Amino acid sequence: MRINYISLMFIILLTFFFLDVFTNNSISQTIHTFFSVVASPLFNAKVLLEKYFEKNITIQNIKIFANEKPDELLVLSEDLKGYYVRNLNKTGIVLNEKGQLVGFVEKTGNVGYVSKWWESEFPVTLEATNLTITGYYKRYRITIPDPNISLEKLQAKVYMSEYLPYGKLLKNYSMHLGYYENGIFKINIPKVSERVILLESYGNDNRNEQ
Repeated sequence: MRINYISLMFIILLTFFFLDVFTNNSISQTIHTFFSVVASPLFNAKVLLEKYFEKNITIQNIKIFANEKPDELLVLSEDLKGYYVRNLNKTGIVLNEKGQLVGFVEKTGNVGYVSKWWESEFPVTLEATNLTITGYYKRYRITIPDPNISLEKLQAKVYMSEYLPYGKLLKNYSMHLGYYENGIFKINIPKVSERVILLESYGNDNRNEQ
C-alpha cells in the first residue's frame, strides 16, 4: 500500500514537472505567487510580535566625552568570530547599547568587521578584594604569569586591561568580562541587538602584547 502511495506521488510530481516545463514555468510561478500571498500576513505578524516583545534597552555609561548621544552603528550580520557593521570607518573598540564591550574593530569601511572579544586575545586586569593582577585572555582561558598567585584560591572580576585604550574607563564603570574563580574563568558574553557603539582608537593598541 505504501509503495502505491509513493508511486502515485512520484507520478503526480513528475507530471507537474513536465507541465511546468512545457508552460514556461507558469505553474511554478503561480504556486510561488500563492505562497507569497499566504505567507505575507504571517511574516508581518512575526515582525509585529518581535517589536512588541522586544525589550526596551536603556543606554548606559556611553556619554563619555560630551553631552551628546554617540552614533549608533547598524549590525548587518554575524559569524562565529565577529560582526559585520555598516559605516565602520574608524578603528577602536565596540560596545553594545548597555555599554558592555563587544569586540575590536578589525576592518573598516562601508561594511566593517568587529571581532568578538571572546574570540580574541588580549591582556586583562583581574581585581580581587585587596589585589589587582595582570593576566592574558586567550581561547576562553586566562593565564596569570605571576608565580606567587594561588590560582585555586583567587576570586576576582575580570576586565579588559587598564593599559589598553578605554580599559580603565570600562573598569571604572564595572563593565567586566566575567569572573575568575578557583582557576576557572566564568565568561560573561554580552548580548548584541541591532546597533553598536564605536569608541575610536587613540594611542597604541597593545592587545597582542603579553
